[in-house]
Amino acid sequence: MESHAQKAMGKTVPTPTEPAGEKETPPTTESKPLAPWAKSSGDGESTTIQAVRFGASKPSSMRIVKRGNLALNEGDMVVGLYDQVVEAMSKNNAIRNPQMKWPLVNGKVVVPYEVQPGVSRQTVAALEAAIQEYKQKTCVQFVKRTAKDRNYVSVFEGDGCYSYVGCIQQGKQELSLGQGCEFKGTAAHELLHALGFYHEQSRPDRDQYITINFQNVESGLEDQFDVCQDCTTQDIPYEYASIMHYGAEAFTKNGKATMVPKKAGARVVEPYDKPGLTALDVKKLHKLYGCK
Repeated sequence: MESHAQKAMGKTVPTPTEPAGEKETPPTTESKPLAPWAKSSGDGESTTIQAVRFGASKPSSMRIVKRGNLALNEGDMVVGLYDQVVEAMSKNNAIRNPQMKWPLVNGKVVVPYEVQPGVSRQTVAALEAAIQEYKQKTCVQFVKRTAKDRNYVSVFEGDGCYSYVGCIQQGKQELSLGQGCEFKGTAAHELLHALGFYHEQSRPDRDQYITINFQNVESGLEDQFDVCQDCTTQDIPYEYASIMHYGAEAFTKNGKATMVPKKAGARVVEPYDKPGLTALDVKKLHKLYGCK
């Protein structure tokens, strides 16, 4: 039997799992599901930088991997342009996190977006399903970008699934839903990155809830499981089912679990295997932006 990690890296289509209380049927697609943490054949060198994470007050170590001209952390979070990030580090500067929140207009968080030409029907369907869920459950409104919108999210089919974290205040910021990313849960995950959230397993209280089996982690990627020690939890409980939590075999080298829940009977599955936002995902989003 193939492991979840083999499935996540595109070797076979998984049997959908059923998170507690709700089940999502993945869209019909010829692509095989891809976990956001999955490596790309085009990934280049990696290095460790000092960076200030969103919500943190001081810099900490962060492993970045080069994908194209981008620097990615934890598989799917864009830190910036790789050459610019490395150049800043060569001058002994900690990378200050420039991410900011999207504007609040009449009690709603407004995020302009566009879909680039050539995006597949399946990807558009997954994106629209995720956007509809945000509209129904949260104070966030993703609106079609107009000429007057300076800052906006631009969705395209890149190499894997990834997003910047928060509004980077630099005009267009790309969000990739490449082959294998055309699932509602994956789209919801990347959109929540764009709204300013990191991974659930990066919370400072992670080790109270998850055991990391470092013996199963691919060599050199151990620091992808670093936690942000001084980041806030917003006083919201840790949640295994969060759309921002990676699956049990994230960054595995052998198909065995790298993350094991400490709570009996709990599971952690990939974003594509989840129905969408949980009640706590919605709560922390509303708390961050002060809306409801």
